[in-house]
Amino acid sequence: MITHNYAHEDNTGDAKTISIPSFLTKFKLSEQSLAERKTTVGGSEVCVLASNDEEKQDRLYALKSGHINPDDLTTVWAVVMGWVTEDVNIAWFELKNQVEIINQQKVLTSNKHKFMRCTLDGSISNYKNRQAVFDAKFTLGFKKADEEYADVIPRLVKYYTPQLHWNAYLLEEHTGRPVPYGILSIIRGGNEPTFHEVKIDKDYQESLIELAKDFMYCVENQIPYNIPDFQEPPTPTEDKVPVDMSKTKARLNWKRHSEVWLQTYGAKQSCLEAEKSLKDLVPKNSSMAFGDGIKISVSKNNRKKIEVLDD
Repeated sequence: MITHNYAHEDNTGDAKTISIPSFLTKFKLSEQSLAERKTTVGGSEVCVLASNDEEKQDRLYALKSGHINPDDLTTVWAVVMGWVTEDVNIAWFELKNQVEIINQQKVLTSNKHKFMRCTLDGSISNYKNRQAVFDAKFTLGFKKADEEYADVIPRLVKYYTPQLHWNAYLLEEHTGRPVPYGILSIIRGGNEPTFHEVKIDKDYQESLIELAKDFMYCVENQIPYNIPDFQEPPTPTEDKVPVDMSKTKARLNWKRHSEVWLQTYGAKQSCLEAEKSLKDLVPKNSSMAFGDGIKISVSKNNRKKIEVLDD
């Protein structure tokens, strides 16, 4: 039996009144939650910062700065499906792996980094005898124009890897136990979930924190945010494979740059050898040595810097 309960939104003027079924309002964020999210960076938002999507990054900056209001996602189908499938996604992982997912929908914040926040889909206290953070995802499964069907899930795993690292840091701070693993369980359309293990890389984790720290500094001080280089998630050593670049989509650029490199390699080696010899010739009592078109500056710690001598 289906019961239709409606939460009415009455608009004044000529705008049409829209009735939203109460079921769809269950996961609408409260005003308090929206206010907290405005001053912090969440797990899904760090994925945006670590991506190469300038449009999403600009929108996130505008949202945190208060220039725009957050979208109402209660009637976005993909978002609704992600919410309604989360429980069964979690239950299926528990069934298939005979583990318990705890800390579901637990909000974590950092004492060390006040801008860090996340809402866990869950965590596992004994995954391979260690602690792991868990995240459930739903995708409609559409492929991009330049990719194959099989490329969709690997792309999503890479995209959500920053979120796993972010949530793992907060879980580790909260529990005082290391979190070396992150687990993604992805439902694609009507297919059975697929499980993806990501090993948490501490260096990458720290780079994400610095990325978000710089972003929030710009937000708080109303400074235009300069989009940094794309933060590529680390690939575990065991997952790395040899790639014949002459058979990839980047083959033409690879060929062009490799030809330039081969042509200049000898000159580069000669340049490095000459630079070393020149620096060795600099007298120990000199602050600068110059002549014949170059100069070498000597710092207080005796570091030498070679430059072209200006006319």
